[in-house]
Amino acid sequence: MSTSIHPSLTVALLAALTLGSLGLLSCLRAPKLSQLAIAQSSPAEANLGATSGAISEATSGEISGIDVAQIPDPQAEFEGGELGIDLCVSLPDWQRPSDQVQEKQLQTMSRYGEALADGSLSELTKDWWNHEIFSFTTYGLSARTDPLYLSGIWTAMEDTWNCYAADQPDRMSRGELAEVWLIHHRLVDIQWQDNQYLMTVEPSNMGLQLVQFERQEQLPDLPITLLTTAGQPLAVMSGDW
Repeated sequence: MSTSIHPSLTVALLAALTLGSLGLLSCLRAPKLSQLAIAQSSPAEANLGATSGAISEATSGEISGIDVAQIPDPQAEFEGGELGIDLCVSLPDWQRPSDQVQEKQLQTMSRYGEALADGSLSELTKDWWNHEIFSFTTYGLSARTDPLYLSGIWTAMEDTWNCYAADQPDRMSRGELAEVWLIHHRLVDIQWQDNQYLMTVEPSNMGLQLVQFERQEQLPDLPITLLTTAGQPLAVMSGDW
């Protein structure tokens, strides 16, 4: 016994199958929701997302590549530092006169000749001649003339007057400025540290430097320590009268 299907029912079944196939194909071709969201986002929004991700991955000790531990503490106590200086004389090729030239020069000067003859200046002249580094906290014309001659720096006297051509003498008299002479040494560094001036110098076979710097104290004697670059301490003679 055969079963017949009504023509109208056949058409309905074919239509249903066609629509179902089209729906399934649409679902397979449709982009995922996450892909659609990324495709529709603007470049600025994409960059913002990347930045947010980078920050979230940063460690607690770093922010945007800056190490928080390296930021200086504004409350840290200042214990030392470099001083501003005026290297008012620097003659790298200068040499101290020989003993014979020095003695002859002093003997020809009435200021020293008689005193040298009777021996009244012998100790003083030895002190000046046996030192290579001198410090000053005062100024006076005679108080500079004698040290210049007794130390042997008289051969470079014309080069030194520029150190006193402005307000340097007044500032030294007010206790604002100090001065150091370096014979056969070259200044490397000077700092105010532990309530004293710490000066580092490099020894040489020649050279003359006159260094002026602002004082950080008002003591009667200049608190200064000199060391060579090898750490050897050097004697400093005060030139104040």
